[in-house]
Amino acid sequence: MLSKWFQRLWFRPQPPSIYQLIFTHSKQVSPYLSGTFGELPKECIAINNPLSSRTIQHIYHHLAESNPEAGNSCWLTRTWDLLCWQPIYLSFVSIYGLKSLPDFGHFGQFTHHNYIAGYRFASEEHSHGEPEELIPVAAHQLSSLFEQYRHQINIWARIRPGFTNHLLADLILSCLIKLQELQPELKNDYIQQQAKLWLEAFKLPTKHLTSLKKDQSSGRLKHIRMSCCLVYKCRNGNLCGNCPRHDANKVQVQKW
Repeated sequence: MLSKWFQRLWFRPQPPSIYQLIFTHSKQVSPYLSGTFGELPKECIAINNPLSSRTIQHIYHHLAESNPEAGNSCWLTRTWDLLCWQPIYLSFVSIYGLKSLPDFGHFGQFTHHNYIAGYRFASEEHSHGEPEELIPVAAHQLSSLFEQYRHQINIWARIRPGFTNHLLADLILSCLIKLQELQPELKNDYIQQQAKLWLEAFKLPTKHLTSLKKDQSSGRLKHIRMSCCLVYKCRNGNLCGNCPRHDANKVQVQKW
């Protein structure tokens, strides 16, 4: 099923070289990060697409039908995480892998039943620079993108900025942990410095920095979420290893 879904994305205009590099690097991170370049079709989730709200709602309803016992908060959390994971991952891939940033002002995402995977850029515009220069640019673009997503959801379900900001902070910090796993030469101090830059750029509370802890066995940083994804409410669901509700993390959570 997924292979057929990906096939319909292949025949597209030849992307600029920097975007081709982003596509190659992103697929090395996850096969679901499959990128294309060209005009944004009406079926994709995009800022100026009036059909996006309905498309996002379909994702939400698929999640509700698959896990009716989980409840609204779980379905909404999962929907939001699905909307944001690709833009954040792509920003990290571009900034830390290529010292570049694509144009998220002309960006679309594709859906597949109850999942969001596959993306497209429609503008050749991009920025180059060091992470310290690009992070504020990424935060500006993605804040506009995510706020539009929130408005598109708010048409049919109440979704507060405080709720989405906690999830966004956790997503950013978890990506920094993945970055250190991929590039173990990056020191803990550097990761913490980068975390502060990202949080400040998104105007998120720096108290989230306390969720980065030093793992005593590896010596590297680990991340204990400040929000719960609520997957444990699903049938056969369990608490995630970095969940604040997990017994192993409760002592550290209380110290926050």
